[in-house]
Amino acid sequence: MSVAEAPLPSTMAEVRCWALRSLEDLAGLRAELEAALPGRAGSAGQPDDDPGPPLIQRIVLVASELATNALRHGAPPVTVRLLRGDDLATIDVIDRNPDSPPLLAGERAPGAGGFGLVLARRAAHQLGWCRTGPDEKHVWACFSVTPAAVVASV
Repeated sequence: MSVAEAPLPSTMAEVRCWALRSLEDLAGLRAELEAALPGRAGSAGQPDDDPGPPLIQRIVLVASELATNALRHGAPPVTVRLLRGDDLATIDVIDRNPDSPPLLAGERAPGAGGFGLVLARRAAHQLGWCRTGPDEKHVWACFSVTPAAVVASV
């Protein structure tokens, strides 16, 4: 099964942006992203009936998985953006290989990876990807958040 091809939600504003050149940059991304999200010690925006990991942990995990995929299967430089909207926080990962759509594990040979996208699809409210121009691919994940927990500008 593939990830749905769909444009980014249009009502988003960029909060932070990171440029990654190698897998070594991922630790810095995770730390800075967690610091940029409100309520990082708890579960800001987590619905009371949601038994999963706190929202902040899910956002950081998905950002790390999508960025790892972009670094391994895309073409650098890779850009990771944190976007916000009224009730959404979105991770947008951009690489320079638009001809390589994201594929879930079931469509890859055993051992070829792809489980990060399965994880992202389970953790996020919505997961998609789109091409923007001849040399740019966006893979994005949206997370529903309460208005009080919407990512604040840094």
